[in-house]
Amino acid sequence: MIRVVLFFCPKKIGNIIKTLRRAPIIKYVFVNLQNTPTSHLNTSPQQHLNTPPQQHLTTMHKIFLSLLLSVAAFTSTYAYDWLARIDDDRRVCRLSIPGTHDACTGYGFLPQDTLAGNYIARTQELNISEQWAVGVRAFDLRPDVREEKPTKSSKKAKETKRTLQIYHGEFATQQTFNGVFNVLRDSLQAHPTEFAIIIMQHERSANRDGSTWEAMVDYALAENSDLIVDFRPDLTVGQLRGRILVLSRDTYRPTPRGGYIEGWRFDAEVDWQKPATMHGYAMEGTLCVQDFYNMTWEGGTTAKLEAIERLLKAANSEEVAKQYPNMWFINHTSGFKYTSTEFTKEPVSTSEGYRANAADTNKFLAERIKGRMTTGLVMMDFAGVDRSDNYDVMGKRLVQAVINSN
Repeated sequence: MIRVVLFFCPKKIGNIIKTLRRAPIIKYVFVNLQNTPTSHLNTSPQQHLNTPPQQHLTTMHKIFLSLLLSVAAFTSTYAYDWLARIDDDRRVCRLSIPGTHDACTGYGFLPQDTLAGNYIARTQELNISEQWAVGVRAFDLRPDVREEKPTKSSKKAKETKRTLQIYHGEFATQQTFNGVFNVLRDSLQAHPTEFAIIIMQHERSANRDGSTWEAMVDYALAENSDLIVDFRPDLTVGQLRGRILVLSRDTYRPTPRGGYIEGWRFDAEVDWQKPATMHGYAMEGTLCVQDFYNMTWEGGTTAKLEAIERLLKAANSEEVAKQYPNMWFINHTSGFKYTSTEFTKEPVSTSEGYRANAADTNKFLAERIKGRMTTGLVMMDFAGVDRSDNYDVMGKRLVQAVINSN
C-alpha cells in the first residue's frame, strides 16, 4: 500500500507518511484503505473513457485525498496538544511559546465601541478559543473596571454593576477577565497536557473609575486559585501542565497570585544585562523583554526588526545562559506603523497600522527561527491567520514556526 501511495505522491509526501503513520489517526486511515476494493483499477482504457466524469475518483485519488485529510486532522490535533511532546523536566523559560498581544480584540468590541474599536484597536482576528486551537498558549490581557449604572426605567437594578472588562485603550472588548478564565479552564480540562500563561496589566483611563481594580482582580484570581501556579524562575513544564501562570505588570496585593513583573521596557535597546525582575511568592527571577511598539517614525520598522533579532540572539546566547541560566524572554512582534485622529483628538494607533507592522515583523521572525532554538514568549498581532484585511500578516506561519522550534 505504501509503495502505491509513494508512486503517486512526491518524495516529500512519502517522508511525511513514514513519519506520521505511527499516529493513531493515520493508522486508522491506512487500515481502512487497505480494505478498499480495487477492482475498478483493472478496467480497460475504453471502459475508463466511458466512465462518467464523477466516477473518475479512483482508489489512488481516494488514498491521496484521505492522506491529505489525515495530515490536516493530525496537524489540528498537534496544535491542540503540542506541549504533550515536551518533557516534564524542561524549564518553561527555555521554551518557545506563541502568544497574542491584546488577545481579546478578536472577540470584537461592545456596541458603543464597535466602530472606533475596529478602526483603532483591533489586533487579532481569532478569539481565545480559536487562538488556543492553533497553538497559542500566552495571552496579553488588559482588564479595567466597567460600570453600568442603573437607568431610571430599570426596576431591578438599584446599584451600579461593575465588571472586569478586557479593554484595548479606551475600547471595551466583548470579553471579560472572568470569561477568559472560563475559556482557559475548559481548554485545560479538555487538554491536560497543556498550560497557559497570562500577562496582564491595568488598562487605566481617565474616563473610567478603576479604584476597585485591585480588589476585583484579587477576588477573580482567588476564585481560580486551583488553576494558578506560583512563579519561580526554574518552573518546569510538568509543574505547569493543566494550570495557568499569571504574570501581572501591576500590583493588586502585597504578594502576587502567580507573579509580578517590575521594570517592563518599551525601548528598542534590548539590553539583557539590565533585566526586568519577576517576583513570585518566595522567589525572584530575571526577564529580558522587547516591547518596542511605535514604528510611525522614519526608521521605526528597521529599529523594530533589529530589536526582535537582538532578543532572539540573547535567548540563544551561551554567555547569557551562563550568567542568567533561568532568564525568561518575551519578544513582541506587535506594534503599529500608522496613527489617526479619526475618533480622537490626539493621534492614536490604528488597526491598519497593526496589520502593516505584522506583515513586516511576523514574517521577519518566522524566517529567522531555524531548527531547535529558544524564542521565549512571542507576543504577536493577528496570530493564527496569514491574511487580515489587505495585509499578509503571517500570524499562522509565525505560530507554527515558534511551536516547531521546540
